[in-house]
Order: sequence, then structure tokens, then C-alpha cells
Amino acid sequence: MVILNRLKANKKKKSMCIKTFIRKLFLSICFCAICIISNAQTIIQMEEYGGVYRIPCKVNGAKMKLIFDTGAENVCLSLPMAEYLFDNDFISSADIIGSGSSTVADGRIVDHVELIIKDIEIEGIHLYNVRAVVIEGQNAPLLMGQSAIQ
Repeated sequence: MVILNRLKANKKKKSMCIKTFIRKLFLSICFCAICIISNAQTIIQMEEYGGVYRIPCKVNGAKMKLIFDTGAENVCLSLPMAEYLFDNDFISSADIIGSGSSTVADGRIVDHVELIIKDIEIEGIHLYNVRAVVIEGQNAPLLMGQSAIQ
């Protein structure tokens, strides 16, 4: 009878050890998941410049500053900025996908050229194959519109 009671007690201890181990393992996994999720955020430093916010970025490897503009439908490049990118081999004629017209902030309708920017990098986050338009006469060199943030 004594041996039987000892076997039952050992079985109970082993069962408690397994339950404790599983509980600790579960809590450890939850803790790791929370740490990963809380550290997964990327904070993008914007700088205020002339009443707008600019974001440091790389457009196909060229260092630039995007003006954050949630009202813009597309990423917009000024003609001088597009010429700089083209002249320095950051974009090519193969990136051009068409043409059309855009309504600008003052209500005018202007012609544009559509192109694909292969890579916009912001704080280590890459946005691939972003649709952009080149607008002649645009004052801002580079606007980050909805086509990049959707």
C-alpha cells in the first residue's frame, strides 16, 4: 500500500511539473510575441519646412525628401526632379507607362507623364513599383501622395 501511495504521489508531482512547464512556456511565448509586436513599429521622422512636412527617403537609390501630402492622389514629381533622376540613371524611359491629365491643388487641369518608381525607401521600409506622375510647372519637387501610402 505504501508503494502504491508513493507511485500516485510521484505521478501527481510529474503532472504538476508538466502543467507548470506548459504554463511557463505559454507565458514566455506570449511575452516574446508582445515584445516583437511592440518593437515592430517604425517611427518616421518628418521635418517641418515652410509649412509642410518632409520625409527623408531614397527614390530608386537617390536621396530625396518627399513632401507628405495626403491630398495628392499620386506620388508627384516636378519636371526638374524627373530630369535629374533620368539624367543620373535613377529612372529610365522603360519606367514610363503612359500619359494623362491631373487636377492640381488650384483646380487647373494639367498634362502629366505616368511612370513607375521601382523603389521608394523610407526608414528602411521599401515601397515597390509605386505609380507616380511628372507634372510640368509643379512647384514642389516631390509629393508623397495616396499611390504610395495605399
